[in-house]
Amino acid sequence: MARVLLVEDDDSIGELVTYYLKNKGYDVEWVQDGLEARELLKSRKYDIIVLDLMLPGVNGLDLCREVRLRGINKDTPIIVLTAIGDEDTKVHGLEAGADDYVTKPFSIKELLARIEAVLRRAGYSEVLEFEGIVEDKRSKSVTVDGKPIHLTKTELQLLEFFLEHPEQLFSREELLEKIWGVEHNETTRTVDVYISRLRKKLGDKGKFLKTLPRLGYKLTREE
Repeated sequence: MARVLLVEDDDSIGELVTYYLKNKGYDVEWVQDGLEARELLKSRKYDIIVLDLMLPGVNGLDLCREVRLRGINKDTPIIVLTAIGDEDTKVHGLEAGADDYVTKPFSIKELLARIEAVLRRAGYSEVLEFEGIVEDKRSKSVTVDGKPIHLTKTELQLLEFFLEHPEQLFSREELLEKIWGVEHNETTRTVDVYISRLRKKLGDKGKFLKTLPRLGYKLTREE
C-alpha cells in the first residue's frame, strides 16, 4: 500500500491517524517535528505526505516549500492539516505547494477519502513493472515473468527504488543514503553485495540492473 509520512506534533491526532491508516493497509511513518521530517524527506521516498502546519523545529509551510524545491519527494503529493480554517491560511498552504488541505477538527474518514483522492490524481499505482519484473506494493510480492521470487526486506527496498526510478543513474553513496538511511554504518561494498544478490534472484532479468564503472548502478534497457 502507499507509503505515508505523517508529520503531526499532537499525540492524540498522530496516534489516531497512524492507527486508522495502518488498519487500512497504509505504510505509515509518523514524526512529530519539522526537523525530523526534513531529514527523512532527504533520504526516503514517500507516496504522500500529511503535514501539520504548526510544528516545532520547522513549520509546515516552510517545510512544504523546501520539499517542492528539490529532492526525491519534490513531486510527492502533500495534504496539509491546519487548525486555522480561514481562507488566507488555506491559500498560503496551496501556494506553498500543498495539493489539498484538511481543517481540524476533522473526520478520520474524510482524511482517508482525501488521501485516496489525491493519490488517484497523482497517478499512484500499487504495481511497479519493468521488463517482466513486477512488484505488488500492497502485498510486497515480486514476480519475474509471472514466477514469484523471494527477496529479503533490504533487497525488496533496493528493487522498489530502482523500479520507481528507471533509467536513472545512482552512485553507491546515493544508494546507501536512500536505502540504508542518512546515519548508516555501511560501506559502498555493502551496495555491491546486495546488487549482486538481487541480480541472481532476478535471473535473466538481472541484466537490466547495470553497473556503470566508477559511477554507480542503473535499471535500464540500454545495452
